[in-house]
This record gives sequence, C-alpha cells and structure tokens, in this order.
Amino acid sequence: RGWDRWFATFSDGDPHYFNYDVNDQGTIRHFGTNDSDYKTDVISTHTNAFISNSAGAGTPFFAYVAPIAPHEPATPAPRHVHAYDGEKAPRLSSFNEVDVSDKPSWIRQLPRLTSEQIAAVDDRHEKRVESLQAVDDLVAGVINTLNRTTPDGANPLDNTYIFFTSDNGFFHGEHRIPRQKWRPYEEDIQVPLVVRGPGVAAGSTTYRLTLNTDYLSTFADLAGAQIPSYVDGRSLGPVLDESVTSWRNAILLEAAANYSPAYRGIRTVNTSTIARRKYVEYSGGARELYNLESDDFELANRYEAAAPPEALAARLQELKSCGANAAVTCRAAEDGL
Repeated sequence: RGWDRWFATFSDGDPHYFNYDVNDQGTIRHFGTNDSDYKTDVISTHTNAFISNSAGAGTPFFAYVAPIAPHEPATPAPRHVHAYDGEKAPRLSSFNEVDVSDKPSWIRQLPRLTSEQIAAVDDRHEKRVESLQAVDDLVAGVINTLNRTTPDGANPLDNTYIFFTSDNGFFHGEHRIPRQKWRPYEEDIQVPLVVRGPGVAAGSTTYRLTLNTDYLSTFADLAGAQIPSYVDGRSLGPVLDESVTSWRNAILLEAAANYSPAYRGIRTVNTSTIARRKYVEYSGGARELYNLESDDFELANRYEAAAPPEALAARLQELKSCGANAAVTCRAAEDGL
C-alpha cells in the first residue's frame, strides 16, 4: 500500500542471498542458486529498470533500495568470493579491550577474545567486505542509469538526491564484544550517511547529529511536500545546503533488553556550551559516562555515584519523557532550549 512498484523479499525473516522468494507486485517469485539469482544483483536490475522507466517518462520518483549485504551470512557474489582474501577487521583502540573493570557487569564478564574468536571476526569481516562489492556495483549502476540524457534532453542525475546509509553499526571485537549490536557504544550507534544532490557541496563533511527519524521529513522537504506534523525528525535540507543556523546538540539512545538490561542514554555533540559526552542509564541501576572529546573509543567510564552528571541526567529525563510532556517538546529537549 502506498507504493507504485513493489519488489521485496518474501521469506521467513532470515537473510538469503540465494534461494529466496520475492513479492513482485503481489506475485510470489522464486529465485534459485544460479549466479544470476544473487539477490543484490537482482535488486540492482529491478532498481535500474524502475529508475530508467521513471526518468524516461519525465515523472518525479522515489526509490527505496535495501540490499541485505553485509548482513550475515554475508555471502559474496560468485565474482567476488576471493576479492579480499585475508582482509582483517579494524583494530580500534577498543578492540579486545584489556581492562574492562570500569564497565557494567555484562561487559566485565566477557573474557578477552581468543585467537580463534579473532580469526572468526576477521573471517566474517572479509565476507562482509566481499559482499559489499556487489552493493558498490549496484550504486554504480544507479549513477550510470541516472546519468543518461532523457528524450526531453534532461539529465536526471542533475536533479536527483542519493542517500547512502544503513540501519545500525556492528561490533568486530570492540570492548571484547565479538559480534552483533544493541549496545550504546559508538561502534553500534554510528552509521554511514553519504548524500549527493543539488546544492550539496562535493567533498563536504558535516558533524551535525542526525537520526534515521530525519529521513521522512527530509524526503518530504526535498520533494516539496508537506512534512507531517506528527513526525519526530527534522529535515536535513538546511544541513545539506549549509544554510543551517541552529541544530540539535543531543540525541536519545534507547534499546530494549537483549545483551544488556534495557537502557536509555544521551549523546551530545561539542558546541560552545556543552562537550561531546555520552551518559547511559540501565534498568537495574548501572550507569556509564564517557567524555568523547578525550576518549573516542570509550575506554574509561567516568561515572561516579558520588558525583553524578546532574545536568546530563536532567536532560536525559527530558528526552525520555518529551513525547508525553507538553511542557517540553522533543525538539526543545534535543536543542537544549
């Protein structure tokens, strides 16, 4: 409902790169194990056909393209199986952290990674990198399809925004965590966001705090549509064209129980009035506080029960309750107003 063209996986929820079913406009189609059935390539073919048809007709279009790579099992396309043999996962300062005595109990109980576990981390990373090569091919295909003159003499690439992003980060042995997500550390909560399009300066970088809830507002704004009043996010338009004068300086982090008790936290960005910090409250009482200005990799938990960060705690409370508190809107809580 709401889509003109629908082509999406129809399965048991487990990711499959081969041997999967797709809902194609309401018809279930099966794709097998031939090289031509590789899911990223199939998605690429249908994406480019949709873009080509839409651009050729001279009609505005929106394409949401969601390949599963590099989600496990991170099966590479046959042509990329040995493209990165021996590739190792990043070795950040937090990799296989030596001293976790300052961390909550569920991190303290993790032993240091063994050589076998590190080899598994590297093997998984190699497959992830190899599986992403087909995604690179998909992106190149989209650019090439857009960069073709239409019958009316226009070049769709000149008037198209492309957003490249992801849904979550992933652990590769940082803080002794061998894999997965669902934690409040930087390796988990940070995702890539690369944007190109009209008015976006080539090669520019911004460090504004952005949330995936911003995409709806952004796409509506760029398309000239009315932004729904009920959405939490804000348009990135002023950030992209560098006209922004004020922006949020704090975001809410939250997750239900999984590999730790449920938590809520606040992550701030450096401004003239606040420092780049992170403060997390877990159900059950555990707390974490990091000064990200001097400790990018969250190696030293600075929380002291005798001297809690009262200002951060109070602002976190505002972020936690703003949706139900008419006195403090969520935007005001993010902006620190």
